[in-house]
Amino acid sequence: MLAEVEVQKLQQNAEREKVQAQITVTQANAKANAVRAEAQANADATRLNGEARASNIKITGEAEAAAIEARAKALGTNPNLVTLVQAEKWNGVLPTTMVPGSAVPFVSVK
Repeated sequence: MLAEVEVQKLQQNAEREKVQAQITVTQANAKANAVRAEAQANADATRLNGEARASNIKITGEAEAAAIEARAKALGTNPNLVTLVQAEKWNGVLPTTMVPGSAVPFVSVK
């Protein structure tokens, strides 16, 4: 009778260990799946950010090209555009030192 009780205890302990092992495996799988999902989310975010940057660069490049083309057309129809741009960018301060006989920048003395 004592031997049967001992066998039952051993069987219960073995069953408990088996269940505990299954729980451990399930937890490990859940952690692995979480890490995998996070890595996939990070990879997707990186890919999307790269695509967005590439798209933004393309749009910016196209806008710059259109602006350059518009300036070229404007310059073709009005050669004084260069003078206008110079005047717009000038801060209003003449150089403090000048070489004798040199031209005064942006000032037409006629």
